[in-house]
Amino acid sequence: MKKLALLALTAAFGLTSTAAFAADTSAPVAIHKAKKAEKKVKKDASAQKAQAAEASAPAKKAKKVAKKDASAQKAQAAEASAPAKKAKKVAKKDASAQKAQAAEASAPAKKAKKVAKKDASAQKAQAAEASAPAKKAKKVAKKDASAQKAQAADASAPAKKAHKKHAKKHAAKKVDASAQKAQAADASAPAKKAHKKHAKKHAAKKADASAQKAQAADASAPAKKAKAKKVAKKDASAQKAQAADASAPAKKAHKKHAKKHAAKKVDASAQKAQAADASAPAKKHAAKKHHAKKHAAKKADASAQKAQAAEASAPAKKAKKAASAAK
Repeated sequence: MKKLALLALTAAFGLTSTAAFAADTSAPVAIHKAKKAEKKVKKDASAQKAQAAEASAPAKKAKKVAKKDASAQKAQAAEASAPAKKAKKVAKKDASAQKAQAAEASAPAKKAKKVAKKDASAQKAQAAEASAPAKKAKKVAKKDASAQKAQAADASAPAKKAHKKHAKKHAAKKVDASAQKAQAADASAPAKKAHKKHAKKHAAKKADASAQKAQAADASAPAKKAKAKKVAKKDASAQKAQAADASAPAKKAHKKHAKKHAAKKVDASAQKAQAADASAPAKKHAAKKHHAKKHAAKKADASAQKAQAAEASAPAKKAKKAASAAK
C-alpha cells in the first residue's frame, strides 16, 4: 500500500510537471498522456495487490489451521476436565447437605441457649427488684448518719470555743511564769559569781601549798642520799616530826577554811533548794500548760482534717443525693 501511494504521488507530480511543461503545447495531448499514466499506475497497483494477496494466502491458511487446532485442543481439554468438574459439583452438593444437617442438629442447642439467656435476664431483673428496698434503706441510713454528724458538730462548737479560750489563758499564764523564772535567775546571779570567785581563790591557795611541799621534798633528797641508812632514818624521822610540827598551823588553817567553805556550800545549797521550791509550782503549771497546748493543737489538727474530709466529700454527697432524687 505504501508503494502504491508513492507511485500515485510520483505520477501526480509527473502529470503536473508534464502539464507545466506542455502548457505551451496543446492541452488534449497532455490530458491523453495523463490518462495513460493513470491507467498504468492503477494496473501496477492492482498487480501489487494481487501479488500481496497471493503472498499472504499461505499465512491466512496457516492461521485458520492453527485456529482449528486450538479449538480442537480446547474441546479435548474440556472433555478431559468434565469428570473433574462433575466430581467438584458432587462434592459441593455433599458439603451443602452436610452443612444443612449440622445446622439442623445445632438448632435445639441454639434454642436452649436463647431460653437460658432469657431465664438469666429474668433472674437478674428479679434480684435487682429484690435488692431495691435494701439499697433505699441504706441510703436513708446514710442520710440520717450525716444529719446526726452535723448535729454533733453543731453541739460541740461551744465546747471548742471554750477550749480555745482556756488555751489562750493557759498560754498567757505560761508567759508570766517564764518572766518570773527569768527574774529569779537574774536575782541569783550575784551569789553565783561570788561563789565562783571564792572557788578560784581556794584553788590558788591549794596550788601554792602543793608547790611548797614539792620544794621541801626536793631539799631533803641530797641529805638522805649522803648519810648512812640509820642516819638517814633518824634524819628522816626528825624531818618528818619537824615537817609535822611545821605543817600543823597550815593544816589547822586549811581545816578552818574547809569548814567555812562547807558552811557556804550548805548555805548555797539551801538557797538553791528554796529557789527550786519557789519555782516548782510555776514549773508544774508550765508543764500543765504545755500539755494542754499540745492537746489543743492535736485536737485542732484533727478538727481541721475532719473539716477538710467533709469539704472533699461534699460534692460526691451532693451528686449522690441528686442521683437518688432523680431515681
